[in-house]
Amino acid sequence: MKSLQFFVVTASLLLSGCAVTKVQPLTKSSFAVSTAAAPACGQAGASKVANRVASTEVIKRGGDRFYFKASNSDYRIIEDSLVVQMVNKGDPGYSESFSAREELGANWQEIVAKGIPNTCTD
Repeated sequence: MKSLQFFVVTASLLLSGCAVTKVQPLTKSSFAVSTAAAPACGQAGASKVANRVASTEVIKRGGDRFYFKASNSDYRIIEDSLVVQMVNKGDPGYSESFSAREELGANWQEIVAKGIPNTCTD
């Protein structure tokens, strides 16, 4: 069953790009990000896409700062799953949180406008 799952994910990635990401709302201030990447991207590529998606989603939801509540990786299908918690000034964890704009860099507005990336090379 695992080899069939690997084959299906790999085949779909080769046809559609090198990464596929799903965003699942959890609460008003949290969401899950699941990214599967082609083997050529590797685990680092999947993580890069997941982090970029998390930052983009935080900004689209009107926030800037966030941290990861939980994460899970499956190296067999190059998959990264993250639970993202948005925070505002004064919230617990704020001082340890990441700035979505800083994570995306100087051209963060362009990245957010493009939407969810489907490649690990951007």
